[in-house]
Amino acid sequence: MEPGAVLITGCLLLLLFLLLFRASAGQGPGRLPPGPTPLPVLGNLTHNVLPLYQSYRRLCQEYGPIFTVWLGPRPTVVLCGYEVVHDALVEHSEEFSSRAPIPLLKQLDQGYVNTNGERWRQLRRFTLTTLRNLGMGKRLLEQRVQEEAQHLTRAVAEKQGHAFDPVPDLTRAVANILCSMVMGTRFSSDNETFQELQRLILSYMCYFRSLPAQLYNTFPGIMHFLPGQHRRIFREQERLKAFIQAQVASHRHNLDPSAPRDIIDCFLLQQAKERGKEQTEFKDENLTALVKSLFIAGMETTSNTIQFALLLLGKFPATQARVHGELDREVGRTRPPALEDRLQLPYTNAVLHEIQRYLDMVPMSLPHATTRPTPFRGYLIPQGTTIIPLLASVHFDPASWETPEDFNPGHFLDENGAFRNRDTAMPFSAGKRVCPGEGLAKAEIFLFITTLLQSFTLELLADPGTIDLALLRRAFRGQGLSYELRAVPRPA
Repeated sequence: MEPGAVLITGCLLLLLFLLLFRASAGQGPGRLPPGPTPLPVLGNLTHNVLPLYQSYRRLCQEYGPIFTVWLGPRPTVVLCGYEVVHDALVEHSEEFSSRAPIPLLKQLDQGYVNTNGERWRQLRRFTLTTLRNLGMGKRLLEQRVQEEAQHLTRAVAEKQGHAFDPVPDLTRAVANILCSMVMGTRFSSDNETFQELQRLILSYMCYFRSLPAQLYNTFPGIMHFLPGQHRRIFREQERLKAFIQAQVASHRHNLDPSAPRDIIDCFLLQQAKERGKEQTEFKDENLTALVKSLFIAGMETTSNTIQFALLLLGKFPATQARVHGELDREVGRTRPPALEDRLQLPYTNAVLHEIQRYLDMVPMSLPHATTRPTPFRGYLIPQGTTIIPLLASVHFDPASWETPEDFNPGHFLDENGAFRNRDTAMPFSAGKRVCPGEGLAKAEIFLFITTLLQSFTLELLADPGTIDLALLRRAFRGQGLSYELRAVPRPA
């Protein structure tokens, strides 16, 4: 073919791709919401739309609170602001309850987190029931977290007021709570297997938020065969899988049907009950994926939230002093804080809720998908369309918060100083896909922080006035953050 003919053919194909994209992204009622015009194959990746939690304000101004971006060759509908997100996840929970494909997760665990249908229903029901039976919201769970909080307090006391990085101690404490719930085991801090478990999970989470991971999820058919960091992550996750499988084998050998100790035991007992059923999802590969997802979802996010809380309390010594005073009046120093104390600690409770709103640890929930063609606010969103409820837009929505850009515990206090819960805070998402470990995470955040503040005054090494919280929040959302502080023992 002549060069001119090749050029003309290429231009015609490019024009055809562009027309198809525009037709799919039509901007009237009964079609996808409006958005920037995509390019063939690349979509809107050249339009500075990523990360969405930074670009959404600009896109909302141009297209409104519901808009479509093309992340590669597929459309993604982005929902912004409390009213829109609540409407989708709560009022239309069934239509928006599916999980969109995440190629990286599918490659790693065949998709417990990234699954739908009967598998998701069975395993979700099992997870919620088992966490509740093992103590979620009960005294048993509280005792486990209180004991770990005491271990954490002793580890901090060993620093003797010297500067230290809180991340290792916090990560160990949160990881041990998960090990206790999932495997019935608490590890010592110097256990090499425990250290490797933490390293593998943190390595994965760091990669999952990176640009290479976003490219993998956008172009999996290409990225899977290219060299890159994902090769190392896949190898590391095989080691994590082997660790979990060894724990399952040990539990199966020592299983006592009359006294299940943890989630693995409960899964094995349910597996035995359903042996022979054609539709059962209680298979070994799903158990491995379930355990891995609980660690990945529950370890780093909780430890990072507590880490950011310590940073905020160091930056705002007046806030910390007020929490100290409330703890001293209502709890004292002779017993550890308990979950029931939240009712008598309205200011402390408000501070911790505001920390979770302001940090906005998960600015975008894992992508949802529509379960059917869905009429929604003047549009008709096709079945299977990827949906991103932008939680950052909820937590910084000026229509919902008095001072959304500021750290302000008053957001969670009424005019009489009593604590008030607010639906406009969604750190664990909402609807059918709300985080199943929400109760555990809230218990850890409350008990770890109040137990530390009962014994210590937190001081930052840097001048608190020089700390830019907006920059630090972005660092947490990206590759995490490292800083040092001093925990000075409080006088009796």
